[in-house]
Amino acid sequence: MKIEEAFPLLPSLYNVKFGILKNHPNLAVPIDLTKLKGNKGFAGQFLEKLLTLNLSNSELDFENGELKTNKSKPDGSPMETMAITQIGTQFDSLFYDGKLFHETHLYRKIESILYVPAVKGAKEADWYFLPAHYLDLKDNETLKKILDNDFEIIKSKIHEMMADPKDGMLHTANGQYMQIRTKDSKPYNPIYSKKLGRYVSNKGFAFYFKKEFMQAIQSSSLPSQKII
Repeated sequence: MKIEEAFPLLPSLYNVKFGILKNHPNLAVPIDLTKLKGNKGFAGQFLEKLLTLNLSNSELDFENGELKTNKSKPDGSPMETMAITQIGTQFDSLFYDGKLFHETHLYRKIESILYVPAVKGAKEADWYFLPAHYLDLKDNETLKKILDNDFEIIKSKIHEMMADPKDGMLHTANGQYMQIRTKDSKPYNPIYSKKLGRYVSNKGFAFYFKKEFMQAIQSSSLPSQKII
């Protein structure tokens, strides 16, 4: 499915509690909400099923882009950062192969995004989605330049970290809208660099969108297509 094919399906899913959506006619079988507790990725997986997307290990959720949900307040303001992609085995390719931002795996993951805020209360049955926003970097030169600059800033900071003789390990690094930081759970997945011939972290790291990114979308500081 292409992202734009999901647009007509989305409005009927807004502001409807998961306890009702679990019986949506798009679902092959109702969702058992008792199995949700502790599953931070459920909102996205639930939405994929509602949109009749195939849950798979494909690089992208849609044929031409990525689906991203994010925990939000009822007014749409973000309560968390938004994970983009793990660094892992991509470390050398991202930071030491001389690639420009638009040549990276990271860029492919965010070139085209359907961003759907999700309000998550104490009871999973009371969760609900807010109106989605669509962003395409091919048509958004302002955002593309900001993220391009973020990537170069983060890459430069990583090179400085790697050259530090007292440490030489990965740490959090920030740009305007993107950051890298740890994203892992036991057993941890340290990152090994073939280029440097050593481990560069003792845990997994990932790229994230900072809260400022979602705030800019919600305030219309960043242009996006609101799907209503």
